[in-house]
Amino acid sequence: MPQLGESIAEARIIRLNIAMGDSVVADQEIIEVETNKAMMGVTTLCGGTVTEIRAEEGVEYAVGSLLGILEATEDEISRTGAPTIGEQTEPGLLDESEEGNLHFRQTEQSYEEPKLVEPSVRGLPVPAGMKGAHYISPRMRARMDELGLRKADISAIAGSGAGGRVTVEDLEQFLEYISDWPDSAASPMRLAVADAMRRSWSRPLASVGLPVVLDPVLEFRSRQNP
Repeated sequence: MPQLGESIAEARIIRLNIAMGDSVVADQEIIEVETNKAMMGVTTLCGGTVTEIRAEEGVEYAVGSLLGILEATEDEISRTGAPTIGEQTEPGLLDESEEGNLHFRQTEQSYEEPKLVEPSVRGLPVPAGMKGAHYISPRMRARMDELGLRKADISAIAGSGAGGRVTVEDLEQFLEYISDWPDSAASPMRLAVADAMRRSWSRPLASVGLPVVLDPVLEFRSRQNP
């Protein structure tokens, strides 16, 4: 059971959308769950074949519980960072008993001081806090208008210009880099969220009604058009 929210410790299985032996793709919604806040879908981390299903409809499972096993190739796993079965069942990392709630149980495992990883694009560090990084040249602004981009869209691009400015060459290099990324269909849950967000911008958030006496207006119109 994945972590569905910071304050959510468990979720109830509403529907299983898969069966034993089914082939799935990355980001496919396979389980519908219900929490104390909302209903949502659980998607796959990578493509593969369902070899075991341990979840049952109508049962609540704690965060970290094993719901099933997906057999995938090493290439699929390496692209998503999903743990292998051997890594999941290491002592101290996963307990399938009722006391094995990873949200509340402390485990005995080696602790390593986390390393600070700087964001980078193709090995180039992303500048942060530079005064010149907020400046956009007229040529760069024209190119952004052609692509329909905003200032926030280029905030993660490493700038090679003076003072960390993002140049047109930096933008073109970044676009060429992300063009090789594989496309995957959005899950039904993500599509529903996107549609709800779109409706929130296309509809007024509040309506105000005021009474208007139209008698003088109707009287004036009748005089103008007898």
